[in-house]
Amino acid sequence: MRTNPNQSKQQGVTLLVVMVMLVVIGLVSVSAMRRAASADLVANNSRLEQLAKQSAEAGLRYCEAQIDTASTKLTIQSAQKPPALPMWQTLSNWSSSNIAVTVPTDFMKSADAAMVTPKQLPQCMAEYSPLDNNIVIITSRGFSPDYSAMKNGETQSGSVIWLQSIVSLQS
Repeated sequence: MRTNPNQSKQQGVTLLVVMVMLVVIGLVSVSAMRRAASADLVANNSRLEQLAKQSAEAGLRYCEAQIDTASTKLTIQSAQKPPALPMWQTLSNWSSSNIAVTVPTDFMKSADAAMVTPKQLPQCMAEYSPLDNNIVIITSRGFSPDYSAMKNGETQSGSVIWLQSIVSLQS
């Protein structure tokens, strides 16, 4: 039998082609895993934002109900004269129990046994509108379960959702 001298050179090329294909497949796999991981992060962030929004809505409902109640824990703050900022825009007002009201745990209870009380309960405050004393602006803020803040009140991590409603008082 005669051997072809070119045959031995071709056997090494096959190994090289297989190695290149394995590297390409590995890179494509890593890319697909990264995309899947970032899609999970986006979905989780969306879920946490929705939880914060639901918390803020609960705070808004609580404060709106307190306006009509005779035994209210909510004090409607007087309107700030321009150029002063409204009360809700000053972060230090949210840590003051005289201005902001933290929604009680009982109000946050659910028939769903799986519901966990959040670490940071929603807060709300009410102030008269600078335009008319028969109009109350209610501001609520709700927090995601992973919310944490710095000492000055600025958000460090998590989500904070701010909602407002305007209530017209009948005179």
